[in-house]
Amino acid sequence: MITVIATITILIACTIGAIVGFGGGVIIKPVLDSMGFATIDVVNFISSCAVLAMSISSIIRHRIAKTRVDKKIVLCVAVGAVVGGFCGNSLFSLLLNAAGNSVTKAIQAIMIIIVVAFAVFYVNQKNPFTLNIKNPVAMVGAGLLLGTLNSFFGIGGGPINITVLLLMFSLAVKDGAVYSLAIVFFCQTSNLITLFAKNQFAPYADYLPLILCAIVAAVAGGLLGSTLNKKFSDKTVKIIFTAVMLVVFGINIYNAITGLK
Repeated sequence: MITVIATITILIACTIGAIVGFGGGVIIKPVLDSMGFATIDVVNFISSCAVLAMSISSIIRHRIAKTRVDKKIVLCVAVGAVVGGFCGNSLFSLLLNAAGNSVTKAIQAIMIIIVVAFAVFYVNQKNPFTLNIKNPVAMVGAGLLLGTLNSFFGIGGGPINITVLLLMFSLAVKDGAVYSLAIVFFCQTSNLITLFAKNQFAPYADYLPLILCAIVAAVAGGLLGSTLNKKFSDKTVKIIFTAVMLVVFGINIYNAITGLK
C-alpha cells in the first residue's frame, strides 16, 4: 500500500515539478516523511533517485523541443551545483549523526518552511528586485549555494532554485524552470556519486521495489510536466508554483511539530 501511495505521490510531484522547475522533491520528501515508513536518510535517497530521473526525462524533452537557454548560465551554475551537491550531502550526514533522525527531520522542515515562505512572497511581487548577474564567478557561486541547499534538504531544489534564479538572473518563472531542472540534474548526480563512492547503498536494498517504481513514476511525470510547461503561460506557472508551495508549507509545519515531539 505504501508503494502505491508513494508512487502516485511521486508521479504527481514530478509532473508539477517539471512544469514549474522543481525537482519534485519539495513535495516528495515531506509527504514521504509524514508517512513514517522509513528513516530520513532512506526518504532522502528515494527522493534523490526520483528527482534525478525526472530531471533527466525533462531535460531530454526540452532538448527535443529545442527550448532556448543561455548556455553560459547553465554551465557556470552547473559547475557550482556539482560541488555544492557534495557539500550538502556532507552537511546532512554530519547533522544526522549529531542530532538523530527526528531532530534532523524537524530542522529540515523548519528551514524549508522559511525558504517556501520567502519564495512565495518573492515570486508574487509585481516588480521583484533582481541583480541581473553576468559575472561567471558569481554564477558559479550561485550554483554552489543552490547545490549545497538542494542536497542538504533532499528536495531537488524547487523553490530555492526558482527564487535564486529569478533574483540573480532576472528570469521569468517559466524560463527559470528550465534552468532549475539543469541544476537539479547536476546536484543530484553528485549526491548519488557520493553515496556510490562511500559504498553506502546497502541500507536501501529493502526498498528496491519502491525505488524502481519511484524512478518510473518520476520519468513519466517529467515527460508530462515538461510538455505542459511549453503550453502554459508564465502567469499559469506562477499560480501553480504558489498553490503547491502553500501545500508544502502546511506539510512541513506538520513534520516540524512531529519531529520535535
